[in-house]
Amino acid sequence: MLIAKFPGESKIFISFDSAEDDTNNYYQEEYLNTLTPNSLPPHRLVLKENAPIMLLRNLDPSNGLCNGTRMICRGFDNNVIHAEITTGQSAKKHVFIPRIQLSPPENEGYPFKFMRKQFHVRLCFAMTINKVQGQTIPNIGLYLPQHVFSHGQLYVALSRGISMSTTKVLVMTEQPKWMEGTYTRNIVYKEVRTNNSIDDDPQ
Repeated sequence: MLIAKFPGESKIFISFDSAEDDTNNYYQEEYLNTLTPNSLPPHRLVLKENAPIMLLRNLDPSNGLCNGTRMICRGFDNNVIHAEITTGQSAKKHVFIPRIQLSPPENEGYPFKFMRKQFHVRLCFAMTINKVQGQTIPNIGLYLPQHVFSHGQLYVALSRGISMSTTKVLVMTEQPKWMEGTYTRNIVYKEVRTNNSIDDDPQ
């Protein structure tokens, strides 16, 4: 829906999928195309110039191409994407992203070795809290449809911004009727520090 609002013509990149050890050809390519493991790019990648994208692999850390690096798509060809890094020490650097062959981790549980040849990027209009760790973002919109579920996640999310005035939080959970204002739970595992019981404090 969001990529359709960008001006210009879109380009659709289709992945090449295979099951390497499927000697009996049980798994057809049409079925493999429907799989989207967490660590792999989508089978059908729709891009436009100036669309935000995120890198899914450590491709060249010395040049800023790390897992989670946010970029702007500046152009593309059949086998390469021209992008500009937007964050970190390599901000404003122009890079070229090739198609490469990828495989999900073994713990994904597939009964075959799944291979996907695709650009290792996704559209990046939003990011998970885990993916945003270590980044500094000028303008933050934090969407909390439910309480964060892990120790320290709320702190990580709120500390990515550079100012309270450019950090907005949307809390969707039911609010305590005896308190004024908007609240969400800050999940803190005290046993991490003191071996005490779990504390679940509203913040």
